[in-house]
Order: sequence, then C-alpha cells, then structure tokens
Amino acid sequence: MTPRTIHIGVVADTHVGETLPELPTTVLDALAGSDLILHAGDITCLSVLEQLGDIAPVVAVQGDHDRDAGIDLPTSRIINVRGRRIGLAHGRRTRAIEMPAAGMSLARGHAVLLGMHRGLRRHFGPVDLIVHGHLHIPVDTEVRGTRIFSPGAVYIPEERPMSEKSGIKGRAYMRFRAGMDEHDRRSAVGMVHIGPDGLSCHRIVLPRPII
Repeated sequence: MTPRTIHIGVVADTHVGETLPELPTTVLDALAGSDLILHAGDITCLSVLEQLGDIAPVVAVQGDHDRDAGIDLPTSRIINVRGRRIGLAHGRRTRAIEMPAAGMSLARGHAVLLGMHRGLRRHFGPVDLIVHGHLHIPVDTEVRGTRIFSPGAVYIPEERPMSEKSGIKGRAYMRFRAGMDEHDRRSAVGMVHIGPDGLSCHRIVLPRPII
C-alpha cells in the first residue's frame, strides 16, 4: 500500500498582539487539513500556537520579537517526518550582519542577505529542507543540496497600519519593500508535501485583509 502524502503547514512572522490584533482567519483556512504545522518565529502571542494547535500539532521556534514578548522557545529545531529531516529556524542574525545587509539591500533595491542561507545550511548540516522566516519575503532556493523555503510573512506592513513605518529605519524599510514585486509583498503561508514522489513546497498567498 502506498503511504499517503503528509501535508505540513508553514507559518512565519504572525506578530499577533504586537502589530496584528489577532491571527487572520485566512491563515487558519489555508492551513486546514495540515498534518503538522511549523511556525518559524515572531509569534509574539501564545494564542497563535493554541489556534494553530486546533488544526494540527505545532512545532515552533523563537523569533527575535518573541524574546521581547517573553516567549521562550528553542531558536532552532530539526524535525523528522517520514525519513525527511527538516531544519526550522527564524533566521535572525547579529546586528553586525543584519545592519550592513539592510543597508546594502536598500541601496541596491533588492535583498542582500550576506550569506544567510549558507549560514543556515552550515548550522543544520545536510538536512533535506530548511524552513525559516524573518525576512518577510518569500524564499525558495537550494544550498549544497538542501532546499531552503520561506513563504514570507503573515504580517505585511503594506496591508496593516504599523508604527514602524515612521522614523528613518521604518521609512528606509518601506522604500526597500516598494522595489519588490507586488506578489512577493503579499501576506502568505506555505505548505510542504512529503509523499511517494518526494518533497515539494509551495506558497499560499492570502486574501487581502479588510482594514
């Protein structure tokens, strides 16, 4: 008998209670039917994990905003699903790397990651897949035989009011995002499928919120 395909929901950067008042119902709708859900950090409110847990078991890691919210989780994990090893991390690095990367991204008009994905690959070793968040942009690439995937973020500053839009840093961030493809700026979650035909990932763009 052929084993059925396992469906793994992927969520990142929900920022509930910090910027979003609650987890959008569109997230829950998109992840319905998942066998497992991975949250790649910046949860910022434990109710998010409870809501996701009503759909399927949840494995989560700590994002940099979670520390401020008092949420204590591992910063990285490896999950084994049907013989596949999946690394899960938020993706935040030290300011010594993050600040130059942000400045170069703004100057060049596209994301300059300064080896972020190579660093994740070194950290986890030869896993089949690495899932991360933090960037608020979609990622689907490969480093040394390991697929690296992020659907982007649930919280998108263009779609919700945000105090961080003010100030020099906030304005610079929004100017960088303005140069991104419109589809890449959309709120999204993801799905990973593990079945007889191997491992696949896809991004699910969420309907625009009514503000």
